[in-house]
Amino acid sequence: MYYLKQCIKEISTPDILACAADTPLAEAARRMLLAGCGSIVVQDETGRPLGIWTEADALALDRLDGAAGMRPVGGAMSAPLVALPHDLPVSEAVALFRERGIRHALVEQAGKLCGVVSLTDIVLSQGSESFLSVRRVVADRAAPLCLLGAQDSPEEALALMRRQGATALAVNFDNGDYGILTLRDLLRLLAEGRAPATLAEACSWPLLGVRDGSSLLQARQLILQHKIRHLAVYDADGVLLQLLGFRDIIQMVEQEFLQELHSALRERDDALLHSRRSLLLADKVFESTLEGILITDGNGVIQMVNPAFSRITGYSSQEALGRTPALLKSGRQPADFYQKLWQSLKESGVWQGEVVNRRKGGLLYTEHLSITAIRDADGECLHYVAVFSDITQRKQSEERLHFLANHDALTGLPNRTLFLERLQEAIERAQPARSQFALLFVDLDRFKLVNDTLGHHAGDELLVRIASVLLQYAPPHSTVARLSGDEFILLLPVVERVTQVAELAQQLLDGVTEQSGLTGHELFISASIGISMYPEDGLSADALLVNADSAMYQAKERGKNNFQFYTSDMNARAMERLKLEYSLHRALAQEELEVWYQPKVELATRRIVGAEALLRWRHPELGLMAPSKFIPIAEDGSLMVPMGEWVLDTACRDWAQWQGMGLGPGRIAVNVSGRQLKYGSFADTVARALSRHGLDSGALELEITESVAMDEDCGMVEALQRLRELGVYLSIDDFGTGYSSLSYLKRLPVKGLKIDRSFIMDLHHDGDDAAITRAIISIGRSLGLELVAEGVELEAQRDFLLQQGCRLGQGYLFSKPLPRADFEALLAARM
Repeated sequence: MYYLKQCIKEISTPDILACAADTPLAEAARRMLLAGCGSIVVQDETGRPLGIWTEADALALDRLDGAAGMRPVGGAMSAPLVALPHDLPVSEAVALFRERGIRHALVEQAGKLCGVVSLTDIVLSQGSESFLSVRRVVADRAAPLCLLGAQDSPEEALALMRRQGATALAVNFDNGDYGILTLRDLLRLLAEGRAPATLAEACSWPLLGVRDGSSLLQARQLILQHKIRHLAVYDADGVLLQLLGFRDIIQMVEQEFLQELHSALRERDDALLHSRRSLLLADKVFESTLEGILITDGNGVIQMVNPAFSRITGYSSQEALGRTPALLKSGRQPADFYQKLWQSLKESGVWQGEVVNRRKGGLLYTEHLSITAIRDADGECLHYVAVFSDITQRKQSEERLHFLANHDALTGLPNRTLFLERLQEAIERAQPARSQFALLFVDLDRFKLVNDTLGHHAGDELLVRIASVLLQYAPPHSTVARLSGDEFILLLPVVERVTQVAELAQQLLDGVTEQSGLTGHELFISASIGISMYPEDGLSADALLVNADSAMYQAKERGKNNFQFYTSDMNARAMERLKLEYSLHRALAQEELEVWYQPKVELATRRIVGAEALLRWRHPELGLMAPSKFIPIAEDGSLMVPMGEWVLDTACRDWAQWQGMGLGPGRIAVNVSGRQLKYGSFADTVARALSRHGLDSGALELEITESVAMDEDCGMVEALQRLRELGVYLSIDDFGTGYSSLSYLKRLPVKGLKIDRSFIMDLHHDGDDAAITRAIISIGRSLGLELVAEGVELEAQRDFLLQQGCRLGQGYLFSKPLPRADFEALLAARM
């Protein structure tokens, strides 16, 4: 056992608590409590030890009141004081403690006191966890149980503990619980100068314990965990059998140790009897083991190798014997590798680790190597035994797994995890040097269109090409990574001037656009780049990434295919947008959205022939929000589908009510986004809304923007055809602003065109706008489509449209968009 090999100085307490012989017992007790110490050394005027007063000596007192506490400690101490040499083994100290019936002793070295050792120190110091874990608490091996009732007095407890030489006494409460009164409790009462009437007031409770038969390790751990020196031993029914203290643990450990020693001697005799058989077995293991084994003499000359050595290294035993292990050297280890290896062998006799060696044929391999020095009784090294296994394949697998865990599988670029590590390293290098570096956040423009139109295979091919472009232009020592999807990032670790970053960004943009058409399709490829600089734009990895991302979005907002440096006001805009997006998510649930109506009129008579439903948001803090503020956010945040369905349902409900009141003329027009048409069965949604409110399908008009209607690859014609089959009136909104194909327009199942307000607003004095408007009206009439002019604000505009044959209009000349109640009043007034 480990603790039996120690000497007592290693476990002693160097700080000696001491007092003079005339110190009152109460004061001595108080000092011991403050120091957490179980004894105090009594000294004369010169500091020479006279004796020792311990917690156990308190048992000699008849009472614990103030009078007892005033007695001088010199009259109650134990003397003479036992002093032990510092190099005395702990095992011998344990025997002396037991023979003399003491719990404390002084420790001397060269004639001077160097500490105090106690039974507590011995128990706390022993470390044989595995030995204690298989040894059991046996209640009948401990001292007899010392037990009194909770109503008994402390004086009775003192007398009983004194008679039985007990260090603790159990207290039985009427409800079946147990408490405990220890020597430390007696010390506390003495220091306080009070003597409570009953043990119920003096004891500590509850009484912690273990079951009879529990391991000594469990008992010791419970003592250490709760910083106590006694615990109970209960039977299976919870009946208290015994109190177990440090002294009991020591006795049990010693008894078990003696049995263990006898068993070890028997095993040694058995081993000697079977030594010949063991030698034969060892020889078989040496020959058949899969690990290579190499044995050298004390000078490192090979004396023996096994067959596995030859199989792994390629060297036969004849080729290896008489040489040194240097024949396997690959030269891949650093210069000080072998120096540290031999230093470890000399100091500890063992070394293990991984080594890259070379086979006889010249191929490198990695081995896991363990070397052990075999010494004689004088410590002289006789042999070295090296055992090794070939772990080349395992190392290659580990390296592959490490690569996959830190790199993007598609492009082979570092992934987000590895990039963040390198970014943090760049920050740690730049911080003390006060140097600059840059992040370039690269995001492809309209990449989703590539996936949706050409398929994911073409999208993956494009991403690989873009990764190659970024690597081509990236300067040495920079890092190019793929964060996710079509997002790439470049870490430029050294920046001497900002123009250097701008030049690189433009090179990257040009390199990306050169990929246009290379996928076999006439497709223009571009990117937007956001740039953040360290330390100006952030001191942490998160801040730099967020700011580069913000700058990238700013580049997209400015038309794409360009780069943008981060500026401080971008964060304010980003936070404003984030706040609006969060508020917009709850706007539907909290009924903050409203549907307003703008009438469509007959230009000649100004008679209302219909209306357009327009979405408005009444923000609780910002008031009425313009659609241009929140519609783009709704589209980016995938809110257009639920918001669009809500507008459709609300408009159908209001129009049906007005028709029931005799106020609803013509059709109600509702704008439909491309997202609504592409995802889900929008025709079924429309059918349900019409049915829910009892509205005839002919009373509903759906306005689709020109760019959405012309999206030939997304099944738009089929979606519009289903709506037409429902009997819904379909029209093209903002006609003339896109890249419309007249032949495709002819095939669309639409009945109307809305001329965009951008052509109407200046047609009365701009010849180009007048010509475009005239052409649109002519095209619409030729195709048999009904025309509506948006944004009519002046009489001159109205007169022009009438002259050209446009029958319907909409704009501030007739009415601005109105809330529901105001529009209802307008309808009533026009009746």
